[in-house]
Amino acid sequence: MTTQMNVQPIDEQNFLKRNALLCLILAGYFIFDILYTQLDQALLDYSLLKNSLLFIGVVIFIAMVVILVKTCKSANRVTKDTSYYGNFQDEYLNFINIKGYKYAFNFTSLYFLVVYILTDFDGTWISDITMVISIQEFCKLSMGFIFISYALPVLYMLKGADDE
Repeated sequence: MTTQMNVQPIDEQNFLKRNALLCLILAGYFIFDILYTQLDQALLDYSLLKNSLLFIGVVIFIAMVVILVKTCKSANRVTKDTSYYGNFQDEYLNFINIKGYKYAFNFTSLYFLVVYILTDFDGTWISDITMVISIQEFCKLSMGFIFISYALPVLYMLKGADDE
């Protein structure tokens, strides 16, 4: 016999908002890491600018850890089905979450299609790019775009729900 846990919609909304914020911060971390790596050699003579960028990276990392802890705490207030699989009991929050996944899927599909087209269908363009960006950095960039394309629509729709 299973018992159903009654969850307040505000708890689910807080979890969804914190999850989207975590995705946004993760995207910022991945993209900033790539930019810092690319600019590292160019900024050898500008130690103040390099230290400023390093400080921004540390702030992003600390924000990521704080949001991760808050998201984990708010995950304890919702059902395991919600926290693991994103199945919200509230229909509107479930709609927002699925809409975010749809945006992320469509954007990622278009992103990889453009990358595929730019590789001239045989990988010659990507070999030129690998001189500038490694496969690991390309994966970080891709994950950053995926996280942003999920988080922004979710946060926008949650903001619209708060305005009403």
